Amino acid sequence: MTTATMFRHDALLYAGIDEFVERTAGFVRAGLVDGEAVGVAVIEPRAGALRKELGADADRVAWIDMERVGRNPARIIPVWQDWAESNGARVFRGIGEPIWAGRSPQEIVECRHHEALLNLAFDDVAWQLLCPYDVSALDAEVIDGVRHSHPRVLAGAAERGGIRLAAGDFAATLTGPALPAVPGHADRLAFRSGELAGVRSLVRRAMGNAARAQVNHAILAVSEIAGNSIVHGGGHGTVTVWIEDASFVCEIHDAGHIVDPLAGRHRPTPDQDGGRGLWMANQICDLVQIRSTAAMGTTVRLRLSR
Repeated sequence: MTTATMFRHDALLYAGIDEFVERTAGFVRAGLVDGEAVGVAVIEPRAGALRKELGADADRVAWIDMERVGRNPARIIPVWQDWAESNGARVFRGIGEPIWAGRSPQEIVECRHHEALLNLAFDDVAWQLLCPYDVSALDAEVIDGVRHSHPRVLAGAAERGGIRLAAGDFAATLTGPALPAVPGHADRLAFRSGELAGVRSLVRRAMGNAARAQVNHAILAVSEIAGNSIVHGGGHGTVTVWIEDASFVCEIHDAGHIVDPLAGRHRPTPDQDGGRGLWMANQICDLVQIRSTAAMGTTVRLRLSR
């Protein structure tokens, strides 16, 4: 693979850890031979197996803990952006594996959005990102969707074209697919300016006997999004909370309309006035899902482990 002159976003289909190591080690070494900076963001045991294969060369690689960073897929792009900026004018390449066996269906949906949004976030940055997918462990539906966010798909000795996304494809990350229905036992509260204390009380009750730090994190994340509803969503909204699979889930809906597909992924600057709500929620929560249209308004669903 040659040095990129534009953002080169490839998917690598592999079967099992041995093929993963063989294919990714070649990619890493090709970059190191050319004097490029190389970053690797995969989970264990693949990270350890690749380190072992690289030997002393592993010390020349920036290792990113994808299981920690990628727990919420919306946190991955800012980490890659920070790493890219840290290399200055140096040529660089990376390996990023956002989807692995064990991801929940909703996490996979947001990982697909992440893969699509990479093409928007790095449209004007010349580097190579290789995204491995384990065909022996992932559902066929996940593998079939790879070509919808990667212009090129590599499988064994074969190479096939994917789809180079257009502007409308990025907007689709804010419009679908629809979120699963809110359960009938969920608690709902309407709020407007001056009523966030009620929202915080609702969250506190829903969190039950969770640790104080977790309760405070949930209150902070929900308060930030509810505050956005007041400022940007028509001055009012509704908050709905429930417990699902030992996680606290909160959905905030208002009449606003988000038009930036990368909303919540822009790292705030120190002198920035506002615009931190979605960013903070992404840093706190295990998953943040945004659905927004001009006709239906905006729904933000937060998930946080209890």
